[in-house]
Amino acid sequence: MRHARIVAGVGVVVVLVVLVVLAADSFLGHERPRARVRSSSMTSAPSTTSDRRGFRPLAGVPLAGRTGLRLLVASDPRPFVVDLDQDSVRPVTGLPSDGERVVSVLPVGEHAVIVSERTCASCRWSAAEVHGLWRGSTSAVRLGSAQEVVAARDGRSVWLLGHQTATSCTLRKVGLDGRPRRPARPVSCTTKLLGELPAGLLVTSGPSEGPWDRPISLVDQRGHRTRLGFPAADLLAATGELVLTSAEPLAPLTLTNLRSRVSWRLGWPSPLRGGTHITAVYPNGRDIAVGFHGLAAPGEEGYDLWLLNTATRHWRHLPDLPAADIAAKATDLAWTGDGRLVVLTGTATRGQVVAVWRPGQPRLALRQIKLPTPSPGTDTLAIW
Repeated sequence: MRHARIVAGVGVVVVLVVLVVLAADSFLGHERPRARVRSSSMTSAPSTTSDRRGFRPLAGVPLAGRTGLRLLVASDPRPFVVDLDQDSVRPVTGLPSDGERVVSVLPVGEHAVIVSERTCASCRWSAAEVHGLWRGSTSAVRLGSAQEVVAARDGRSVWLLGHQTATSCTLRKVGLDGRPRRPARPVSCTTKLLGELPAGLLVTSGPSEGPWDRPISLVDQRGHRTRLGFPAADLLAATGELVLTSAEPLAPLTLTNLRSRVSWRLGWPSPLRGGTHITAVYPNGRDIAVGFHGLAAPGEEGYDLWLLNTATRHWRHLPDLPAADIAAKATDLAWTGDGRLVVLTGTATRGQVVAVWRPGQPRLALRQIKLPTPSPGTDTLAIW
């Protein structure tokens, strides 16, 4: 099961933890022209003094005093809520616990959904269970089974795509209280949901092989579809009328305005050359935190974070990065509602660490912590 993390300027926290295209018959409207790309000079990144010989382990200043942070962290078979100030951990209740399961957390506005998926060769297509969780609560509410889920723009509901039979699927909108928000409509079972923007749903559909190589379409409320001209695998972030895409490592990133259909190419800012990772949109909807990964030394992974201002199309480098002891494969990003970027990471030198940064601060603030084992992957965290 895949679910998207596209956010439209809602409050979220960046936490590093060491740790999608509607082809429904009802959406078959006329196809609009593809977005045009306007050639422009690349937005070069600021120079950096870092080079591969100078990468060091994660560093910063102590995170002292009260933080006001509670984190919902995915763990198999059930997530937990950790209070950084009280040094307490509470498990989430009301979730399935039968068999081997992989658990993910997807922020929905200030709330979240939890996806619990069976991992066995004989599991049916309906094995992924989706539960809603209101902010501050640890009691989950079952929303249904689904193979695709994305957060709705209202911050209080989700879009679920699931099987009706072995060969037919429906799309429906469900509130976090479990009540239906929109009637179910038939869709192709090859549909991938990528996210919801003010202009409509970002989706892709096609043969089951290589789903992330398919082109993305934008489907508006009337069912009109616009092909955007880039594959799902290239989508990094979407906010308001803008989408950020990336292709090969070191190739320019592209910022596109979906309304004007104008695009700008952005220079590759990081000294790390492995590729882009995941993103998180600042609460103002303007700035996007972008993760980059690559080898910091032979056999040692490194991680880097940059903040993109989508209005000026300029990059800002986070302090104390790149770090040579953070692995991208278990890193997640989000923002707090008051504009702090939080990093929860397992490092080779310090163990599990929470790092907090507010734009403009000269250093990361770090605190070592001990947590139950988080789920592997990137859909692991929400601010609680």
